[in-house]
Amino acid sequence: MRHVQHLVQRARAAGINIDPLLALAGLDDQRLTDPDATVPLQTLERLLNALAQQHRDVPAGLYLANQIQPASLGALGFILQACSTFAELLDVVERYNGMLSNIGHSSVRHLPGLVELCWECRAGSPLLRRHAQDYVIGTFVVVARLLAPGVGPLPQAVYLAHPRPTDPQQVREYFDFFRCPVHFDRPVSAVSFPASLLSMRLPSGDAVLKDLLEQHGRNVLQQRIRPPSWVEDVKRLLASLLLEGIPGKEAVAQQLGISTRSLHRRLQENGTNYRALLDAVRLEQARQQLRSTQLSSNDIAQRLGFHSRQAFMRWFRQHTGVTPGDFRRQHAGRHSTGRNPTGEPPDATP
Repeated sequence: MRHVQHLVQRARAAGINIDPLLALAGLDDQRLTDPDATVPLQTLERLLNALAQQHRDVPAGLYLANQIQPASLGALGFILQACSTFAELLDVVERYNGMLSNIGHSSVRHLPGLVELCWECRAGSPLLRRHAQDYVIGTFVVVARLLAPGVGPLPQAVYLAHPRPTDPQQVREYFDFFRCPVHFDRPVSAVSFPASLLSMRLPSGDAVLKDLLEQHGRNVLQQRIRPPSWVEDVKRLLASLLLEGIPGKEAVAQQLGISTRSLHRRLQENGTNYRALLDAVRLEQARQQLRSTQLSSNDIAQRLGFHSRQAFMRWFRQHTGVTPGDFRRQHAGRHSTGRNPTGEPPDATP
């Protein structure tokens, strides 16, 4: 979620009305408040696809990386700032890879006269992979420049796994950003530095503080690699799949790599069932859309898979005790004037 927060902040700063796109992706400001939360990959892909369709296809990953600060990376950023040498910096990036991203893998390669920091993206669509490669490699470079000021040109070369842009102006943007040769269509994305930098002292280094921060970092990383509960897994899947229609138990089980019988059993062991979780996810999305969008009840009903507006109204009232229109008016803090904010007539009891 921390990376999504950064994307939203930069889009708004650039004057892009991203709120409708967030709604399409099933996100809102309330869900964006927790930087340590996770976002289903499909949600991020929908957001990037919507941005690409409404705006010129630009190297958004580079634009985001250009505005990065170590603090933007959370606990990892603070550990990096406490590193005493460039070698420690690379070691931390490699060891705490999971704090930067859980869709890729960082590694360090030592070559004659050079050291390469590599990042391999292991999930996502081609569009997501391209932006992720630009963002992560760009972030490595920006952070290195911030923590090692006055060193001179950094880095020595950049290698990207995605194809070269067809627009020559975009190719130039990569050179302007990295200020070094940029090679595309490589097996793995990487950035190379002179090996002589490894022993260079960093001005912000603090060995005692680094040890303390690493203790916290290990705890954060351990929490992230713990397998999430089956309930949360299923709810995340339902939230993503719901945008494509009502997902059946078979589709959810297939995503989890288990049978529908095993899915039923494991949810029972957690005190719930598929129908209850589907209702919970639909209710959360219904409330979010009523609070933060001007979509009509009919549009929301269709998005959530109800066969009619009346069926959605009955279901919503059964779960909340109020109609969708009453919920929207209560949240908006204004009394009914005969029409709701979407211009619909007041809800009628079916």
